[in-house]
Amino acid sequence: MLIPALVVLVALVVAAGRIRTADGAVAEASRDAARTASLNFTVAQATYYGAMAGNQTLDAQGMQCSQAAPVTFPVVRMDSTPEQVGKVTAKVTCTVSLADLLWKGVPLPGHVTITDEFTAVVDIYRSQ
Repeated sequence: MLIPALVVLVALVVAAGRIRTADGAVAEASRDAARTASLNFTVAQATYYGAMAGNQTLDAQGMQCSQAAPVTFPVVRMDSTPEQVGKVTAKVTCTVSLADLLWKGVPLPGHVTITDEFTAVVDIYRSQ
């Protein structure tokens, strides 16, 4: 009777740790996307290269999001002057299957959605 309860407890601890690891990967992707976008000069370049950087970070961390485009930019203001600072906000939303997070090959039902936003300031002294 004690062994099954202990196994369930260990599985819950592993699940919580894996979800926290996935949360960290999404946070890292949002930081990378916002910072990369803030180094560009046009909105089109910022969103393209920022999304590319965020997606590369998710891929490097082994995250398989169900969304077609997990990286979005709700705020992109590239015009930066000493009086008004430009900023770029990257939002990463990733819905992953619990089966992917816990053990490969173990069919667990359900999904978890992880979202993170990061805002980077556009450097007015960036070189062209």
